[in-house]
Amino acid sequence: MSYPYLFIDPDQAVDNIIKITDREDLKHLFGSLRGKPGDTVYFSDDESQKYRTAIKEISKKEAVFEIRERSSIKKSMPQITLFQCILKKNAIELVIQKTTEIGISRIIPVISERTVSDIIGNSPKLERWQKISDEASKQCKRDFKCIIDAPIKIDSISTDHYDHFFFLHEAAGSGRANMEGIFRTMSGVKNIAYLIGPEGGLTADEAMILKNKKAAAANLGKNILRAETAAVYFLSVMDFYIKSNR
Repeated sequence: MSYPYLFIDPDQAVDNIIKITDREDLKHLFGSLRGKPGDTVYFSDDESQKYRTAIKEISKKEAVFEIRERSSIKKSMPQITLFQCILKKNAIELVIQKTTEIGISRIIPVISERTVSDIIGNSPKLERWQKISDEASKQCKRDFKCIIDAPIKIDSISTDHYDHFFFLHEAAGSGRANMEGIFRTMSGVKNIAYLIGPEGGLTADEAMILKNKKAAAANLGKNILRAETAAVYFLSVMDFYIKSNR
């Protein structure tokens, strides 16, 4: 049986009791799920603990849960970051939702030459993206949320903190990274990042900027994929090889 899965702050679990007042979570529990006293609900504090609880009291304004079981959680390695050049609304929202479901750790929106966006200073849009990711995290019962960062320009990207940094480029040709060989040796890797360009792709200058930062160009084959397809596909391939080597 599938049970509701929600996120709380660590300080919300006090004396074996969790209280929530978040309107969206209450609407989900009280409305569509018709939650009632005794029903099981799971929580993650997005830090170190997961809780199995039972509803004690529930209304449209507040819900109280009794903690029945606690378990430790820890982030799996490697952590994977997606640098996604900003896409049109439906496309980038699809990327955020699906990569969150697969297990991406962090998404950093990127402003590139071919990006047409009003995202700079647009807090409501960032809030919406985080909400989409949070809902996907609850749906697939992740222990930790995916974080959506503020956007950066492509020439501001630093690859220094990553064991591997890839960018997909259709012109990678014979110089592309040996992806399968690299993926099969990722057992001790802690941080991986990859960049997906915008609709229209990266410019030659942007590709050179990334190469100069020691990023490895990758090519997924002769078919030219949409940006949103490439983001999900590449993560899926990495996820498969990483889990196969555990």
